[in-house]
Amino acid sequence: MIQRFGRARRRGAVLVESAVVYPVLFLFLFGLIVGGLGVFRFQEVACQAREGARWACVRGANWQQKTGTPCPTTDQITSAAVIPFSAGMDPTKLSVQVQLIDLVHGTTTDWDASNKAPTSVTPAGDGVTNRVRVTVTYRWSPEFFFVGSLNLKSVSEIPMAF
Repeated sequence: MIQRFGRARRRGAVLVESAVVYPVLFLFLFGLIVGGLGVFRFQEVACQAREGARWACVRGANWQQKTGTPCPTTDQITSAAVIPFSAGMDPTKLSVQVQLIDLVHGTTTDWDASNKAPTSVTPAGDGVTNRVRVTVTYRWSPEFFFVGSLNLKSVSEIPMAF
């Protein structure tokens, strides 16, 4: 039997190296996947806020006068414009707030039946366009890690249409 003296034995070296490297590799891989899911969920929330604001900004008092149908409530805005964009989301963890912003008086009020005027008039008699602000908040629990939940929030503000 011939032995080579210049070479050290490496039995089990691959097993030890794998035991160190593989857990770090899989933790990194799952972290990337969960991070990607988090970015996807945030983009969904941002899209929901934009669509809710877009849908509400054209359904103010002038829309009610032209169509003869009542202005939508916050629940109707949620069901018609926000929920359709919630693919894979739990609707019970989703909250939507719709507000009207009166730039002349500097007030922000909740969306209700009395305050959907698209413009306000300054003391000089000039019309200023009011704005609709939709805030969507979603409590997201990462799928792989047990770290609790994160609140994903997006706000969209659009001038009301005449």
